[in-house]
Amino acid sequence: MPGVNQNAALAKLAAAGFRLTTHSTINPSLVEGYLPLARAQGAANVTGIHSIRAERRPVAHAGKVQSQAVALEKADIAQRNGFDGTGIKIGALSDSFDDCPTCITHAAQDEASGDLPPTVTVLEDIDESFENQGPGTDEGRAMLQLVHDIAPGAQLGFASAFNGELRFAENILALRTRFGADVIVDDVGYSDEAMYSDGLLSQAVNIVSQDGAAYFSSAGNNGLEAFEDTYRPVAFAKAKSLVAKGESNVQLDQIPAAIRPQSVHSFKNADGSTSIAQRLTIAAFDQIDFQWDEPFNLGLVKTDFNIYIFDKDGNWLDPNTATTVFYSTDNNLQTDEPVEFAELIPFPTDVMGGANVTDYQVVIGNVNGGPARHIKYLIDNGLGEIQQQNAPSTVGHPTATGAMGVAAMYYFQPRFPEDFSSPGPVTIYFDTAGRRLRTPEIRFTPQLTAADGVDTTFFGGSDPDGTGFQNFFGTSAAAPDAAAVGALVLQAAGGSGSLKPAALYKRLEQTATPVPVPNIRWIAGTIAGPVAFAINEDWTRWDRDFSIEVGSSIGRHTIASITFDVAPIGLTFNTNLNRFSVGDSKGIAPDDLTWSVSKDATKGTITPARPLGAGDAFDFGLSVFAPNPGFVQEDPDRFRGAKVTVVLGDGQKFTSTITAKSKIAINNFTGFGLVNADKATRNHGGTK
Repeated sequence: MPGVNQNAALAKLAAAGFRLTTHSTINPSLVEGYLPLARAQGAANVTGIHSIRAERRPVAHAGKVQSQAVALEKADIAQRNGFDGTGIKIGALSDSFDDCPTCITHAAQDEASGDLPPTVTVLEDIDESFENQGPGTDEGRAMLQLVHDIAPGAQLGFASAFNGELRFAENILALRTRFGADVIVDDVGYSDEAMYSDGLLSQAVNIVSQDGAAYFSSAGNNGLEAFEDTYRPVAFAKAKSLVAKGESNVQLDQIPAAIRPQSVHSFKNADGSTSIAQRLTIAAFDQIDFQWDEPFNLGLVKTDFNIYIFDKDGNWLDPNTATTVFYSTDNNLQTDEPVEFAELIPFPTDVMGGANVTDYQVVIGNVNGGPARHIKYLIDNGLGEIQQQNAPSTVGHPTATGAMGVAAMYYFQPRFPEDFSSPGPVTIYFDTAGRRLRTPEIRFTPQLTAADGVDTTFFGGSDPDGTGFQNFFGTSAAAPDAAAVGALVLQAAGGSGSLKPAALYKRLEQTATPVPVPNIRWIAGTIAGPVAFAINEDWTRWDRDFSIEVGSSIGRHTIASITFDVAPIGLTFNTNLNRFSVGDSKGIAPDDLTWSVSKDATKGTITPARPLGAGDAFDFGLSVFAPNPGFVQEDPDRFRGAKVTVVLGDGQKFTSTITAKSKIAINNFTGFGLVNADKATRNHGGTK
């Protein structure tokens, strides 16, 4: 707090059990360290302490082995032309470098096998004394293996990003000032990074970028699982009356008076109706980050929002006693941070499509009537699904003006980005002093795409391409691939300091190979005779991801079967028939629909126990995926080109092809496209 004797306050904190690890050089009022949670309440009452926040664990955007990115990104050609990163220093930030007790290789072995250079400068490895932290996974070492494959002549450095958010920011600065990095790359995000302004980590990125270091950051693995809207308040009493009329089943009176909102948000549904609750589907341990448009840690938070979680039957789930959910209900005027979070797992007995899946309901409420109006929440690296999702999901420092956000594309399937790769753009409402911008700044990000699903000596846990080595998936793998190409470009331009970051970024963008996809990837479908078929979501085995509706044009005819052929697009159906599940239906009972799969697993057929007629409709899910790598998260536009055949009761057939929105070369998912090391290093004039 202003005017406070920091040494005296820190001494009192130390007496309460606080161990100081980091004092922010960017915002001197912020300190970070370790404190037993049981002592947090007492420590918050220390004179001079504005607020204490428990930091959630960060999320990693998940020689003898050569990364397939080398060939896909044409780094092999650049290397033959003499560009291998010599004279360039590259620093990486992730969880750990050499702290993994269960990994099948360690740093010394990777150096001996040539998968790392003889010496990597480690400024700081993971600190296992952090409460519940434990050892690392050495994802940072895996990242540096990928860097070394593309830029084997570069000098490499590492610092942990897992020892706290303030420490992460200080290590970004240290890689530039102490190691002298020309290129820095990370794959880590913190849940409280500002969505609508440049937070501490973004400011650190901008500092090193302005000092001459190019910065590459993984865009994130949140996919389409994000919701964003303008807050539309419905008074609490009005909301209760809507529940009484059947608009929703959430029992608002179960919310305790101490955290009860003055108003709740009115969600708009796809059919134009509204609801005060939104479905949230959870299939694993999922984390939810919810924010709104007010600045962080500047004394300017005026709005106290909460999220409230209900079960599918409308019962409020108390975050202090519920067994499957926990969520915060902070007084945000006191914390001075416009953020709330939730952690959820499925109810153990809930099953959908052969998987443990639970539908929850989310209510968003304004507790104090504050002025904030833009709201957003997303699922961090999750397996969930939000009703009416599809908002941009890349957030935080990868979207800083000094950074290049990097999307991921599986090297084995180079026509699409990974469906989990986070799209942009982002909208910034405040400058770093917390002043609202007269015109919001819309930033185009991610700007580049790079390869993931590539080989390392130890990291990944699976080998879907059958090379005998584990495959490293995620934007965590893509970011170091792009950063290493950036090092080759610097060498080609004349070496360290030859290009300012902005010029390097422009060179990479101008020479990237476009990966065209629509900006709207969540709309796809077709009409086959009297049947309208739509693909609604990106988790294909859940019971509302596909829809069938029989139109009135069918007249007196009926439908005997509907067949889907995914052979033209390289997908396959799971032959386990319990993956088929039916959700909402009209005119037909779910048990009257039978699912079958062809021997080659490329055709699937729905056969009704009684013929379908005009007005019949149902939602369904099933397991369909690319055999390699076998992920069942498929954005709707991936089904472009698949066939739908409808057979009527009298034998008539109608076959139609699934269509989607038009592809765009430069788009919100892949940016300017796949980095191309050959083009980027050719005929380089070295202009600054």
